[in-house]
Amino acid sequence: MNYKIAKADDHWFRENINCQYACPVNTPAMNYIEHIVEGNFDTSLRLNFMANLLPHILGRICTHPCETACRRGAIDNPIAICSLKRSAADFSSKNTPPKPINREKTGKRVAIIGSGPSGLAAANDLAFKGHDVVIYESLSVAGGMLSVGIPSYRLPRGKISDAVNWIKELGVDIRLNSPIDTHDKFDDLLRGYDAIYIAAGAHKSQMLDIPGEDLMGVMHGVAFMKNTNLGVIKEVTEKVAVIGGGFTAIDCARSSLRLGAKEVSIIYRRTLEEMPAGEIEVSMAEEEGIKIHYLTSPVRIFGGHDKQVTHLECIKNRLGEPDDKGRRRPIPIEGSNFTLPVDTVIAAIGQSPDIGFLSERFGIKVNHWGMPVIDPESFMTVRKGVFAGGDCVTGPRNVIEVIADGRKAARSIHKFLTGQEKQGYRFYYKDQAPFGRMPNYEVTPRQKQNDLPMKERWDLNAEVELGLSKENTFKEAGRCLLCHFNIFIDEKCVLCGGCIDVCPHNCISMISRENVENADALCDEGAIPGDWDAVMVIDEEKCIRCGLCVKRCPVNAITMRRFAYSEE
Repeated sequence: MNYKIAKADDHWFRENINCQYACPVNTPAMNYIEHIVEGNFDTSLRLNFMANLLPHILGRICTHPCETACRRGAIDNPIAICSLKRSAADFSSKNTPPKPINREKTGKRVAIIGSGPSGLAAANDLAFKGHDVVIYESLSVAGGMLSVGIPSYRLPRGKISDAVNWIKELGVDIRLNSPIDTHDKFDDLLRGYDAIYIAAGAHKSQMLDIPGEDLMGVMHGVAFMKNTNLGVIKEVTEKVAVIGGGFTAIDCARSSLRLGAKEVSIIYRRTLEEMPAGEIEVSMAEEEGIKIHYLTSPVRIFGGHDKQVTHLECIKNRLGEPDDKGRRRPIPIEGSNFTLPVDTVIAAIGQSPDIGFLSERFGIKVNHWGMPVIDPESFMTVRKGVFAGGDCVTGPRNVIEVIADGRKAARSIHKFLTGQEKQGYRFYYKDQAPFGRMPNYEVTPRQKQNDLPMKERWDLNAEVELGLSKENTFKEAGRCLLCHFNIFIDEKCVLCGGCIDVCPHNCISMISRENVENADALCDEGAIPGDWDAVMVIDEEKCIRCGLCVKRCPVNAITMRRFAYSEE
């Protein structure tokens, strides 16, 4: 077997800190978890704020791609990085983000369409850089889908208000009830501002396209959640069926229970494995008594003489070959039709943007879905000075991804207005062992959040997930493998094999030099001593950073180095 030795340069380290590299905004999870272990919640929260304005929100609703990438998952279960983000906010004594120091005003004006997470993120960064920012929001509340798409039992409204107020304190003007929905209004922005960022979200529901969709009692998920969150819908009928498998579908179903429904079903055409909604949300829905019909598609909605919904006809599916996105296609099973007695049907199968004010008239190209076409690097449309990002460009995505769009767009807008380039990354190295590892951290199970008791859940405003206790926060943070600590073996090594003997996960191996690809070239570069017949190899994926090899080495040839990086 031949081994390929990787050169551990700056970018190798960056890409091998899996959690941070997987995060769309490069949140330094390993660093803020380190500070939690030390009991320093204030610094932990400050590191979160450096990556984004919304750690107290994302700690509740983020889809946490960092956890999917977490190396701890190869041992048992990933670190609960999202819950630890919330803990940093819950237990910090300083809950506000840092203020800009010596900020110089640029005199440039930027208009942002939409106050959702992408618009807020862009506004925050642009205001920090000294630009005058005005956000135009069509709704009566700021926050976009944070406020009208996510129920308050998952995201308390006070947390959204905090973020909005912090942005206002930077001087951002948020104008509510101010839709940009006509050519003339958009034309006014073009004439009045130096740059525009379109972050209008995706608030238009997709249709089911089945018979009976026009009956009384058929609603669409986005409108249902918006009207529920704005207090327009105060109750629902007894038997509700929700069609879809995403977060909106789960939110509609759980909200229906809280609005008085006695029976709630979810109709999803694939299996649990393919379901877009989060595992926690799905399990809580089932725990609350919601019946999920997997591998099931709606066929027809029936109504009575008064045009009111009475039944939903469905058909069972089997999964076929993967489609162009890699998801297995649901194929209807002939003769498997059945009906459910329902009096309300909520379609939550997807959303799309509603930005009809854009047209070729403004020199902005739109695709056949009505979404603005942008440069994927700069986020600029065909028209100079007009940028777009978030859901209105791609369709619905998760909050952390659209925040990333807002931050990237803000950098491009700043460059467009000032000519200043993004600086890149700054890398830090320090010879250091992990601080005070928790005993038995490698076998400690993942800790669970506390939940509101079932009997207290039926208020829309009663938050269900209560976060980790402080005790469990320390336990969970202690499970982190600290992948930014890495082992180095230098030329003092005498190839005794003591490190191999003591390693609990067989991470270190001694291999013949002839089994190393390009060994002679590596010798020339100094990566392998020229007189070695064997080479010590470290498998970073298996290493749990216990440091036993460092202690065991008789000639001090093994050291541990701490690595970190940040965007300049």
